[in-house]
Amino acid sequence: MPRTLRPAAGALLLLAVGTVLSAAPARAQYAEGGARTLALGRAGVALGGDAWGHLNPAAWASVEGGQAALQASQAFGLSELRLGALAAVLPTPVGVAALGARTYGFDEHRETRVVVGLGRTLPLSPKRRLDVALAVGYESAATEGFGSSGSVLVSAGVQGEVLSRLRIGLAGRNLLGIVRGEDDDLRHSAATVPGVAVGLAYAASDRAVLVLDADQDLDFGLSVRGGIEVRPVDALALRVGAGSEPVRFSAGAGVVVGPLRADLAVELHQELGMTPAVGVAFGF
Repeated sequence: MPRTLRPAAGALLLLAVGTVLSAAPARAQYAEGGARTLALGRAGVALGGDAWGHLNPAAWASVEGGQAALQASQAFGLSELRLGALAAVLPTPVGVAALGARTYGFDEHRETRVVVGLGRTLPLSPKRRLDVALAVGYESAATEGFGSSGSVLVSAGVQGEVLSRLRIGLAGRNLLGIVRGEDDDLRHSAATVPGVAVGLAYAASDRAVLVLDADQDLDFGLSVRGGIEVRPVDALALRVGAGSEPVRFSAGAGVVVGPLRADLAVELHQELGMTPAVGVAFGF
């Protein structure tokens, strides 16, 4: 294609994708943070021991041993909405260090993010502890023919057990975006919109956990999300979930073989169709 026509073609492709996405809040397109939580209706603010820490960076604090994870998803089956991500966590004397990176989009529009963070456990009493974490990142968004922009991202979270088998979590994401003006928002991706979320995780038994989240950001209405995970055997997990704003239903499974875990999830949007996601994690 001639160079003079490539920006115009890119703009037309972006317009076509944008028309599809206008049927739902933009945050629904970012199927990230691990296939496990996607299968749980995107709930899990109170779940610990997660290398992704996407819903709540405090999940890093309770990770035991080093972990490395990979994820891939394709929102609504569109290659233009393909996402690839990696995460790694490693316990250190000062806490659990975390590193994450993800890329989203296609040649004419690409969003790239890198995040570093630290999670720590603070003892409150002989039987109580509080997990806390801080994450700092940078995201760039580039559209062919229209330039690029960047955002510094800061997120924080806490988790703790309030009753036997009941954990609560609270997270604030992209907190620096609170002070941005409306004109600034036009230059940044929808993934950088600030928001807060609170969640509960109840371990009904050693083989079943129920999660419930309430998520609110500055652009869209309150999203309520929930899911159930059951483990009929040690090596297998089955998951279902649902969420509002927009309405979504999800299901998935996870298989554990030694230090390797594989997760598969499928999310169904009420209007736009299915989003598949797959992830693998390795403990070391």
